[in-house]
Amino acid sequence: MTEENKTDLTSELIKAVKNQKRPEIIKAPIYGLYSSEERTFVYSDDDKRYETCKMQPSNKKVRSVKAFALSIAEELKRRQNETGSKATVNINLSGGIFIPDDNFGQYLIEFHRLNSQQWNLIKDYINRTVDHTTFLLLLSGLKPSIENAGYDFQKFFSQFAVLRVSGNKQITSNPIMIENEQTKSYKYSYRLESGEDGEEKIPAGFEIKVPFAKAGDYEYIIPIDLLYARNEDDELTITILCPTFEKIEEDAIIDEAQYIKNETEKYSELLILSDF
Repeated sequence: MTEENKTDLTSELIKAVKNQKRPEIIKAPIYGLYSSEERTFVYSDDDKRYETCKMQPSNKKVRSVKAFALSIAEELKRRQNETGSKATVNINLSGGIFIPDDNFGQYLIEFHRLNSQQWNLIKDYINRTVDHTTFLLLLSGLKPSIENAGYDFQKFFSQFAVLRVSGNKQITSNPIMIENEQTKSYKYSYRLESGEDGEEKIPAGFEIKVPFAKAGDYEYIIPIDLLYARNEDDELTITILCPTFEKIEEDAIIDEAQYIKNETEKYSELLILSDF
């Protein structure tokens, strides 16, 4: 074979190799946690690899337990999954997560609870010591929950407004708790600029009825204890206490978890986990 013929043969081989293309589309199995399924892949010239054709939907987020339960039902309906097979709900302290396909994953619905403004307000002040003005502002902010607990707000507010210590009134004793069969209260002594002495009673606490979540149906009674003290300027300070608040909040989370379980009980194979 002449050198010219060898060159021509080499050129033809190179051309043949160049013209031999990979298949643009292939089908191959994908293995999940419990089973496998066949999927279609397309070759990407840019990445030099096969990539799946399956659309990857973006994760969704909801802010209420009602929207979360509805999202679970709607997603299972779209997937024609009447039993909730291989789907998982994980309920946690801040909300929850729903994985419609626990076999292959890739997509989920997140529930991030949005607490009510009233709940966040009282939670922020528990175990804090404030002056009288700040305390009155807090009561004004809690007006809906105070009225929701059955109080006449004006009468309720006036009980605490008498605590105001102006220039003509000086506290002369630390508040002392007094108790009868119905109520608990504090008593303290004061002296006016005129030299006249007096005493006043102030409530030892109160209750508020607060919605747990924004636009939610569940409301909870929160008992508030008040601790009064006289500071170095002979003014009252008020410490806001609620020893049972953590338990009340846990009960509210458990109630939401039970609501989700009730709304999804028809899905016999749906796995529901509580991470608390």
